[in-house]
Amino acid sequence: MERFIDLVAEIFEVEPEEVAMDTVFREELPDFSSLVGFSLIVMMEDEYGVKVPVGEFLECKTVGDLYRKCVKE
Repeated sequence: MERFIDLVAEIFEVEPEEVAMDTVFREELPDFSSLVGFSLIVMMEDEYGVKVPVGEFLECKTVGDLYRKCVKE
């Protein structure tokens, strides 16, 4: 989980302490755009081997929602 948060923070260019599993990434992190969204999708595929369709990505609200797409808990 910590690695995922670090990767999300890197994409948003913020400190990892600014990202939590309940962070609503489109609203609470700076400069969300379609390019950032694409970067998140690519990171999830590259780092976790998970292909997340755009429709499923758009349903995600929090960083935790994205994380749960990558990791079966």
